[in-house]
Amino acid sequence: MRSINYKLLFLNRIYATIKKASCSKKFRLRTVLIVPFIIPIIASTGLVGWFSFRNGQQAIDDLAIQLNGEITARIKQHVLDYLNKSYNVLKLTDAGIQSGNLKLDDFEGLQRYFWQVVRQGDLESYLYFGNEKGEFVGVEHREDGTIQLRIRTKATEPMRETYLLDDRGDRQKWLKSTKYDTTSRPWYKAAVQARIPTWSPVYPFFSRENTSLGISPVRPVYDSNGKLLGVLSINITLMRITNFLKQLYISPHGQSFIMEPSGHLVVSSTIPEPFKVKGGEGDNRKIERMPAADSQNATVTATARYLRQHFDLFEVIKSSQHLKFQINGVWHYVQVMPIQDGRGINWLAVVVVPENDFMAQINANTRTTILLCVLTSAAATAIGVLASRWISHQIFKLNTASQEIASGNLDQHVEVNGIIEIERLANSFNRMAFQLQESFERLETQKNSFARFFPPEYLKFLNKHGVTDIELGDHVSKEMAVMFSDIRSFTTLSEKMTPKENFDFVNAYLRQVSPEIRAHDGFVVKFLGDGMMAVFPNGVDDAVAAGVDKFKRVQKYNRKLESQGYLPIDVGMGIHFGHMMVGMVGEHNRIQGDAFSDNVNLTARLEGLTKFYGVSLLISEEVLERLSNPEQYKIRFLDRAIVKGRTEPIAVYEVLDAETEAIRELKLDTLQTFERGIQHYCRGNFTDAKACFEQVLAVNPLDKTTKLYLERVQELLLEGTPANWNGVWAFTQK
Repeated sequence: MRSINYKLLFLNRIYATIKKASCSKKFRLRTVLIVPFIIPIIASTGLVGWFSFRNGQQAIDDLAIQLNGEITARIKQHVLDYLNKSYNVLKLTDAGIQSGNLKLDDFEGLQRYFWQVVRQGDLESYLYFGNEKGEFVGVEHREDGTIQLRIRTKATEPMRETYLLDDRGDRQKWLKSTKYDTTSRPWYKAAVQARIPTWSPVYPFFSRENTSLGISPVRPVYDSNGKLLGVLSINITLMRITNFLKQLYISPHGQSFIMEPSGHLVVSSTIPEPFKVKGGEGDNRKIERMPAADSQNATVTATARYLRQHFDLFEVIKSSQHLKFQINGVWHYVQVMPIQDGRGINWLAVVVVPENDFMAQINANTRTTILLCVLTSAAATAIGVLASRWISHQIFKLNTASQEIASGNLDQHVEVNGIIEIERLANSFNRMAFQLQESFERLETQKNSFARFFPPEYLKFLNKHGVTDIELGDHVSKEMAVMFSDIRSFTTLSEKMTPKENFDFVNAYLRQVSPEIRAHDGFVVKFLGDGMMAVFPNGVDDAVAAGVDKFKRVQKYNRKLESQGYLPIDVGMGIHFGHMMVGMVGEHNRIQGDAFSDNVNLTARLEGLTKFYGVSLLISEEVLERLSNPEQYKIRFLDRAIVKGRTEPIAVYEVLDAETEAIRELKLDTLQTFERGIQHYCRGNFTDAKACFEQVLAVNPLDKTTKLYLERVQELLLEGTPANWNGVWAFTQK
């Protein structure tokens, strides 16, 4: 038996021996002839390709520095031009106020002036003024082409009114009224704190059609005594800078973004909304700025983290920086340039370009160079290959056949000629292959025979690779479901059969029902004459399903028996769940599978109860509680009983799915009456219990469980209710 284990090891040793012979210098003629041609050609090809690649990469580094520097410079110029336009508009407006042409207390005049500035939409879209009193006047050119006025005066406080303006700048239609506090806005606070023209921090614009980030140039206005009269400001959406970055072509996969020294994103060419909106409506909405190092874009995130690691603080970046780093093993060029206007703007423009965008042509040229060298080497080695092929071909045939044998394909025969030594080796190989094939065919036959005593399911359960690995005492100890079953009244049946008929009958029955155990991930531990003991390592669902299907298989088998003139058979099955030990018992020269624990003994007793209750499938309360979906079965409570040999009661249930349709329907029709009878029985109301059980028998006279209860009730009515009665019945028979 143990010789089976050496099959693969033996084959591998043979294969290694032949391979060693085929790899020796004496027979590696192809290598000897080809290598002198290949080595110098490969060396020269590698050097040419390497120098070509290095020179191209150096040129690309220089090009990337120039390109990224130019791109960041364009971004900086565009941003400053865009922002300076609004700053100059405020400067001109302030000049009008200082000259007396504009009166800050004349909101009608301010409205007319603001309307003239924004109505074309080419200078600014939202120009406004607010003062310490909370008063506010602003005119906005909206994306739909309409112009609206927002105004808060002492008469409207604390509300800000919004009106639609006509083509002359007059109020045309009232739109809405919202609560608004001028002095709490970011733009106002920034002006009051700086006391000079400056910029607000980046903050959300909720007044537009879509939430967006923006920034406002602010200009505080003072009287001759230095008293603050109010603040002029303009809303500048950052979306236009975002659109510029999107339209700015860098490379096929290049990206650009702008961030603050704090690390928060301002705009990005790939992230349309670098923020998250949270809760509320209107101005009550909150946004959460997105740190570049935590963005949704992998390139932006990796770049920001690398810059943070490299510079520690972004504030130290005072001039344009060119760096190179890796993202997931791919080199990227990154250019960082500060954007500062001396009035509060302090941003960082970042351009990131994968090296592959520049290296595509270089790599293509390198591949072409290598291809030409390879073709040259191929032509040079062709002569050596042709010269050595006819010699080495015989050895390759022998090597291929040895690999087939190592893989288990023993039917091999090699025909070689031309070299005497190789012919002798081939003849020895053929004789060896023939002998191995005969030996392994005999061993395979023995192995298949052994598998019937130790099925694959049993080997898998014991975590064994083969029969020869099984040792006396091998076991698995865990909680499992266990099933006992046997044929009802088999002794009576066997009395009418000869020993051979008896033997054939049992084998025919077991062939019918045993596959259902395997089909539900269980296996038979051992056969017990006309019965069996099976375990289900995965739980009770498999065991109950196997019991139901086993009953259906018996019913199908009964129809076959009846057609042959035999009486049908009944089976009883008991299922329980608990901790047990399943393994190999016996002695060193004779072992077999078995299961041990008090739970196994209890299951055998439960199977024995099926004949008293007249049921086919009986389960314990532990099984019912562990069913993942007990509603899929029709289950009837039977009793709380003490089986022989135990002192503690156990609740038992009948699975009606393991009954014929006619019997199942009768039991379901009388189920409520049956359950009332058990309730009266447990409470000691034996007269009422008797009436219920008699009603059940009137409908279903074949209900053996009800007959059993009726016999108990009649006995208890004669003898009286026992002390401490709780409905538990002790069985004195198995």
